[in-house]
Amino acid sequence: MDILVLIVVALIVVIGISLFSILPMLTYTLYRHLRKKGNVSKNIGLALFLVTTLGMIVIGLKVIFGPSGFGPEYDSVLIDQKIGGKLLCYSEYNADIQSWQYDINYKYIDLIGDTFDFKSGSYHGRGWEKDERVLRFGKFLILKTGAWYGSDRLIIKNILTDSTRIFDIDNKFIEKDSLWKAQCIKSLINNCCAETFIQSIIGNEIILKYKFRTNKRFTNKYDERMVTFLIDKETGDIKMTKIN
Repeated sequence: MDILVLIVVALIVVIGISLFSILPMLTYTLYRHLRKKGNVSKNIGLALFLVTTLGMIVIGLKVIFGPSGFGPEYDSVLIDQKIGGKLLCYSEYNADIQSWQYDINYKYIDLIGDTFDFKSGSYHGRGWEKDERVLRFGKFLILKTGAWYGSDRLIIKNILTDSTRIFDIDNKFIEKDSLWKAQCIKSLINNCCAETFIQSIIGNEIILKYKFRTNKRFTNKYDERMVTFLIDKETGDIKMTKIN
């Protein structure tokens, strides 16, 4: 979880609470003044205080529990690529009191101006570094981006057929593989919070780190494995080949 984004969200919450408190405090001060002037003035002051307080509570709850407490915010970024060309990223940022996410649509523009649609990725509960790289392997273009909490997405584009394959590499994706099952590795697949992040892509070799829970009682008990996948040069499918 990106600590800078967490601090920013916390500051927004504190500032929001402070702003929502100003009007109720002013009407409460007015109520204290009016109650000395008789019952009619007192009741008017009390009504104003209650209405403003309840109104601010309703607005605050809507902000906190609404589908987009802070946002949405839109941005577009152009990232130069080492293979040449540029990656055009259209992002939408949303946040609430619990978490935040960046949803990004990608289009790669090559050196001769051809455009390839790389669909989308998401960064849930972590920052977007704006450093995605398009890689080349044979007839395939490869893009690593984010997926659901604690996982990465691999997008493989066939430049000859314009077909796209998308792999969300999470704990379930790893543990359903026959090679993983054959290892009989102890893990708690349904317990929070596994992490599967791609460490490197060289040629058609993908190496990722899989961090998984091993103890139901102790939430800090984890184990790790380095898992290797290879991209098939004909189909663009990926296959697990090694677990360390």
